[in-house]
Amino acid sequence: MSSAAAASDWVHLTGEERVLWAGMPSLYPAIPTFAVAFVLSIFGVWLFRDGSLPLLPSWFALVLVPFGALAAVWAYLSRWSTRYVFTTKAIYEKRGVLSRTVTQIRFDRIQNTAFEQSLVERTLSYGDIEVYTAGTGGVNLSLRDVPDPKRVNALVTTRLGETARARRSQRSTDEPSTA
Repeated sequence: MSSAAAASDWVHLTGEERVLWAGMPSLYPAIPTFAVAFVLSIFGVWLFRDGSLPLLPSWFALVLVPFGALAAVWAYLSRWSTRYVFTTKAIYEKRGVLSRTVTQIRFDRIQNTAFEQSLVERTLSYGDIEVYTAGTGGVNLSLRDVPDPKRVNALVTTRLGETARARRSQRSTDEPSTA
């Protein structure tokens, strides 16, 4: 995915801010939904052709087909419409199929991060990243199903270190000299 193109319509970069990473949730967790949707649609067509619904009209079985298709489309669209962008100054998350919610957390507000992966997630190389900010007791941003979360979390950790060094450097130049 092109980082600049992916974020151009909803992330407004400031002066020297640049995109470090952009991505979207992995499609692997949606595979069971796709499988169920496919089976539901095929089952509906099979019931219609077989005509073995004794108390219902045969066309009623075809109702399963659009339900299966809608489940698959919704699973795909909800992942496709979720985007994550890490810049030199902040982490952004955009969610929403019909509406849009954009969350931004500046690196100077981030206290800690963590990433989680189950055995299946490790095997398929995706996982969750939790972002904790200063002054709150819980998770402020939870990025779900991020591809290669170890690498992405390392990128955030590196950026946090750079932000902390820049803050310390700024504080030392702001302190009045006693000499």
